[in-house]
Amino acid sequence: MVQREDGDQRAVMSGLFRKVLKTVWVLINIVVLIALALSAWDMHRNRRAAHFIAWFVAGVFVLLAVPITFYEVAQHLENYRMPRLQRHVIRILFMVPIYAVDCWLALRFKDGTIYFDTIRECYEAYVIYNFYAYCTVYLQEFCNPGLEQIIARKPPARHIWPISAFLDFPRMGEPFLRLCRHGVINYVVVRPLTTALAFVSEANGVYGDGQILNPLVAYPYLALLNNVSQAWAMYCLILLYRATHEELAPIRPFYKFCTVKAVVFLSFWQGQTLLFMVKMQWIKVSQRETKTDYDAAEVATAMQEFLICVEMFFAAIAHSYAFPPSEYFGAQIPKERRMIDNIADMFDLRDVYHDVVNYGESNQERLSHRWMSFVGLFTGKQPPPLASPSTKVRGQQESEFARLVDSSGRPMSDVEMSRIPGIGSLNNGGSERSAGDGRVYGERSGGG
Repeated sequence: MVQREDGDQRAVMSGLFRKVLKTVWVLINIVVLIALALSAWDMHRNRRAAHFIAWFVAGVFVLLAVPITFYEVAQHLENYRMPRLQRHVIRILFMVPIYAVDCWLALRFKDGTIYFDTIRECYEAYVIYNFYAYCTVYLQEFCNPGLEQIIARKPPARHIWPISAFLDFPRMGEPFLRLCRHGVINYVVVRPLTTALAFVSEANGVYGDGQILNPLVAYPYLALLNNVSQAWAMYCLILLYRATHEELAPIRPFYKFCTVKAVVFLSFWQGQTLLFMVKMQWIKVSQRETKTDYDAAEVATAMQEFLICVEMFFAAIAHSYAFPPSEYFGAQIPKERRMIDNIADMFDLRDVYHDVVNYGESNQERLSHRWMSFVGLFTGKQPPPLASPSTKVRGQQESEFARLVDSSGRPMSDVEMSRIPGIGSLNNGGSERSAGDGRVYGERSGGG
């Protein structure tokens, strides 16, 4: 009893300390922002180069944004009570420092912009995947009766216009989940491929960064491909949210989705809008006045880098409210977990690897089946129907994700997986599911 009272007292003191720390941090930010505005005005009055002023201001915003994210990540690692969910949350939170530092370096070293931007955009695809994984893990493991069963109970839906004019909506259940899963993972695959093509084009002098209206360079075609792939991934996320928003209500998915979408999707259109405004000369570019050797496309890119650096400060604040560690304070901390285990789990990318491999194998099988069907029109021999993907999944783990493998590449059994910190055991047959974090979730779903 005494130990419990001591624990409650320490929790109260810890909460009070965090509130005081946040208050002091807010006051420091206000003072720094006021001093920053005065410093920028003084540099402009003394005719310092516009590029130098932008780089200085962007650097201050980066220094303000990065500690906010690191503090939130540290809080999650300290209270790593639901590893299956929090690993995806931490990966999403790291979007802010990666975006901010990446854009600040691109603003400083303009000749390396293509390399910095592609790193940022590859992580963008990774963030979309992790948000999808965050939602589906919650539905699969923490809701009853499970992800596929929840979706199968939903009423039939339709694509939004104009997509509905070209595509039929899949049956609710495994086909719907396959559409969402493949739609998200397609961007994880396409983004690195277009990055490799961009590097090859740049090496051969035909990339044309920012030349959106030049048909003789690779940039407009790669930008179009990336945009279509990204838009489809975001659309698939919207479909998943629209179908499961009632079940996802306990984790407040709307605010989380808005913060991710604002950073990922709007940043692209912001860059294209700036580029269009410079091309139309709505934003004038004068090398004499700016004291730089930037052309119109480079000015638009630099403005995009600067704005992202500033916006990441506000994104870090938004993420701290959308993905707070307090959501996980109610669960027990697994006794066998150490901080080093939490950090290692955060960087374990086997889930991404196996999902991408499964995506490739599934599409290869489907494309091969379609080709054999086409050939069968001439030979009269039609291939056997494809096996149901849901049957394959149930045979592996009754899960949306690939099974973990051991060091020899052999798939682990449920018993072996239950011994891994943060994985725990799965009770596939009952009304309760172990979260692998010390809690057991029973009848929590909103139905369906």
